Amino acid sequence: MQVAFMFDGSFFHKKVQIAKRKLHQPVTADDVLDVCKRAFQDDELQHDQLFRIYYYDCYPFSETAINPISGQAVDFGQTSVYRARISFLEDLKYRPRLAFRSGYLSNDGWQIPPIKTRQVIKKIQNGQNLEASDVQINLNQKEVDIKIGLDIAWLASKKIVDKIVLVTGDSDFVPAMKFARREGLMVYLVHFGHGIKAVLKEHCDGIITVQMP
Repeated sequence: MQVAFMFDGSFFHKKVQIAKRKLHQPVTADDVLDVCKRAFQDDELQHDQLFRIYYYDCYPFSETAINPISGQAVDFGQTSVYRARISFLEDLKYRPRLAFRSGYLSNDGWQIPPIKTRQVIKKIQNGQNLEASDVQINLNQKEVDIKIGLDIAWLASKKIVDKIVLVTGDSDFVPAMKFARREGLMVYLVHFGHGIKAVLKEHCDGIITVQMP
């Protein structure tokens, strides 16, 4: 049977980055391929063949924005984070049997990170000045989810593959999953040891546990 892997890039990158942080290693294109290789060891996929890997992500933000606290310009295209992400995506998209689907990042201004909300409120209550690090740019992905949903529908309606393996934690894909299953495809989720929403469990045919690289 033919299998398509579909990676929600933002979700995948975050999970692998957390796992590799202790080793002081960056996320690489090999990590994507390794997840697929490990997944094929599961009983549900052992005798199947890879059709293609689909990876959905946005190129990193490269513009200059003014920090509202410091008033200083921040060139996001000159950061180490930008260079690492570009290197990762450029390597990834030239790998065989891999299709890279790109969305784009929308700059929606600056925000206080949720993790810092209490700290910032306390500063304000105590009459302290806020620092540049108390805010972060608010970037939101555009066109990524819709491309994943459309590709799932295309693969299912054309009967191009028999199985879809999703690497995501986003319940927004449930309608596409339900459509694929109605069309006769088997739909699986990859599990890295993270929590999986009940609605995702309900509308998949199985969960494939993969140890992080």
